[in-house]
Amino acid sequence: MAVDEVAEKLARLCPQAEGDSLAEHARAYGAGEVLDRLTAAVRAGRDGPGLAADLHALDEAFARHGIDGLTTGARGYETPRGGREHPVVTVWACPAPRPCSRMVPRQDGERDGAGPPCALTGLRLVSRRIHL
Repeated sequence: MAVDEVAEKLARLCPQAEGDSLAEHARAYGAGEVLDRLTAAVRAGRDGPGLAADLHALDEAFARHGIDGLTTGARGYETPRGGREHPVVTVWACPAPRPCSRMVPRQDGERDGAGPPCALTGLRLVSRRIHL
């Protein structure tokens, strides 16, 4: 099964976009336009090599200033879970037309439409059921 690397990178970037800090640093590091293009692409649901290239350029700009791994995560191996039953969890997920893989645990009693806002699109996260 292939992992959607762009979705994974967007999921790491999204929570960092809350507030103004990411945008301020991107501008200071010469990557303000790159972040603006990424944000516009996510909002419009655009995909393609330009999105991946802009994520790489943003990573590179931050890395030049000592901030490694802005959109990359730690790698590791997790053993598959045994058993036949698959639990179901409900999460808040990316609302964008081209969604990232970010998910936030949904608490008991939270109603549909009450998800936290996405920092890149401004839309509320949507409810999704995940079968583990």
